Amino acid sequence: MTTIDEATIAGLVQQDLAHLIHPQYYAPEHGNPVIFDHGEGVWLTDVRGKRYIDALSSLWNVAVGHGRTELADAAAEQMRKLAFSNSYTGFSNVPAIQLAAKVSELVYDNLEGVFFTNSGSESNEGAFKAARFFWNLRGRPSKVKIIARERAYHGGTLTTTAMTGLPAFWKYFGPFSGDVVHTAKPVALECDCTPNTDGECGHWLEAAILREGADTVAAFIAEPVKGAGGVWTPSDDYFRVIREICDRYEVLFIADEVITGFGRTGRWFALERFGVQPDILSIAKAITSGYVPMGAFIVSAEIMEALQTLPTESRFMHAYTNSAHPTAAAVGLRNLRIMEEEHLVENAAAMGDRLGDGLRRALGGQGHVANIRNLGLIAGFTLVADAERGTPYEAAQGIGRQVATHMREQGQVITRFVGDQIVLAPPLVIRPEEIDHIVGAIEAAVRAVTAG
Repeated sequence: MTTIDEATIAGLVQQDLAHLIHPQYYAPEHGNPVIFDHGEGVWLTDVRGKRYIDALSSLWNVAVGHGRTELADAAAEQMRKLAFSNSYTGFSNVPAIQLAAKVSELVYDNLEGVFFTNSGSESNEGAFKAARFFWNLRGRPSKVKIIARERAYHGGTLTTTAMTGLPAFWKYFGPFSGDVVHTAKPVALECDCTPNTDGECGHWLEAAILREGADTVAAFIAEPVKGAGGVWTPSDDYFRVIREICDRYEVLFIADEVITGFGRTGRWFALERFGVQPDILSIAKAITSGYVPMGAFIVSAEIMEALQTLPTESRFMHAYTNSAHPTAAAVGLRNLRIMEEEHLVENAAAMGDRLGDGLRRALGGQGHVANIRNLGLIAGFTLVADAERGTPYEAAQGIGRQVATHMREQGQVITRFVGDQIVLAPPLVIRPEEIDHIVGAIEAAVRAVTAG
């Protein structure tokens, strides 16, 4: 590492404040930023030489860890050969073809057609457009709405912001289309479902479909685990109920596996755990481990057949310049090979068990922690003023921020907080001792912040 002096660091901070608009931007948060210099495995190192465990895979995406020269080499080799080519009508490229075939091999058996995007937001937007397109081809143009869930996150485009069930993301960006609606707890509901960790029941969807009218609903979108909303995990029967309801009312089921796809839950894709298959799958993040931006939406054999037998006047007019980008595809292929060769899906399952067990041992009797949950190598827990009574902290206390800050500054662990929720999703290459380091840092932070 080249040493960076304090004057240079101060200059970088000033340039950052002057010119760089960050995601979810609030300028005061960037007055003293952690500026990263390099990474290796699960570790990140900042410009002052301080090391941190990346306990959220940066943004749920660096699955194979930092500093993988294999991915840098794959990108460089492809750039030397063919950095970019047009993939519009009548053109293609080798790595994109190969990656589409590989992804089709890994995903659910009923899925066949892959449309490559640049991000999870684009994947979810494209999935919704594909659902509407399909129903128009079927002669049912009234099916235009999409139902999303409370506490869900689906992206940053205008439509995916509307899909997102977190009101903080809506402020100042509305009004939104009335064709995007959300589930809500029905006034009267009697069923034998086991609720999810956030209290949602599968029959909330049925109530929403009946409220809107099944003939108007094109699709339902759901993350198998509500990631950015706080890592809320599903009950064992939730998605089986969802699949049955979607089938009964002829609503397409879009699975947003932007976070859970490619091994995060200890399976290649999370719905494998529940024996359920979606009609459309959205992916991004771990397909390239974040080394190059890429995503996709993948459609069922039925939808793919409809797209391949279009009448002349009904071309699928959906496109991105960088769709099927050859360099991104080459990186994706090498990334998936690493996952297979190093058995990272299996490691995620084992390390997920270790993480969940460790959190429950360390925090289970703690009076300020409730609702510890994990599904494979993605986990979360709730900070509360009184666990026995379920009393929440006042929002003004910023308890999640305090715990996350202590973890970073004292425990060398970086992760995210969502209000009073602490969330975790370290790289799939993580080792047992690194899991134990994370758990120890969390335990110390919770005890220090909640003492007295």
